[in-house]
Amino acid sequence: MADTAARPLEGRSAIVTGASRGIGKAIAARLASAGAHVVLGARSVDVPQSGFTGTVHETAEEIRALGGKATPLALDLNDAASREKFIADATQATGGIDILVNNAGTALYKKTWEMTIAEAEGQIAAYFTGPWHLCHLVLPQMIERKRGWILNLGSSVATKWPEPGKFEEHMKYFGDYVLYGAVKTAMHRFSAGLAAEVFTHNIAVNVLGPVGGVYTPGLDSLGLGMDPNSPVFEIPEQMAEAALALVSKEPTEQTGVIAWSHKYLDEIGRSTMSLDGKTVLVDRSATVNA
Repeated sequence: MADTAARPLEGRSAIVTGASRGIGKAIAARLASAGAHVVLGARSVDVPQSGFTGTVHETAEEIRALGGKATPLALDLNDAASREKFIADATQATGGIDILVNNAGTALYKKTWEMTIAEAEGQIAAYFTGPWHLCHLVLPQMIERKRGWILNLGSSVATKWPEPGKFEEHMKYFGDYVLYGAVKTAMHRFSAGLAAEVFTHNIAVNVLGPVGGVYTPGLDSLGLGMDPNSPVFEIPEQMAEAALALVSKEPTEQTGVIAWSHKYLDEIGRSTMSLDGKTVLVDRSATVNA
């Protein structure tokens, strides 16, 4: 018999987009170690995306080597036909989708007047239209099955509104994030509204964001002059553990939440585990609230 405490997702299927590297790869590995059949979606299928390393096939191989189950599939969030085929193929591979994690996206920090319309539309597709469409595509089967979990990746940047009188200080710290912040803010609001809309269907919708940031290949590509040792970064395992926690409880028990990685884990007294689920990295066993 499976250890339901260690493998709470046994028998469930989970989609994780942007799973070829970074946060998506970490979340996929952690959900797989908890028993889920993970469908990995990304543009980098057999060959890494230009300027990056890692493919979903490589992620799948690593998950399988640890005893997990993974199916790598192509997904271009900027293309509606690709999104539709991805969900159809994922459903066929698993028999039905229980969990959707919308993680994919590479931020483009660029001044509004310097960004092309194609670049702007690409950012909106990656961070809002694409995730919205994937929700639209999986919800009918979740409603029919009377159970489901949707987790949308958010950003603390979205909560940092520029204050009058502090504009120069704000821009110095956050840089040219204006469109990225706007679409992430929209995703926070969409998630809250969707949580209310599907509550009676026993479907949870939550948002997960890092407290500060997670150093990933995508972040490195922005050329912000930071390195993994910067104090603003946290380990990806914190995000992965929080993601698992957010898709483990019964849907109506935990929905409409905006969770901030390790702060959320502190609140619920949950230790951060390694991605294979075997080693405690940050022990919070003594902080569990009665």
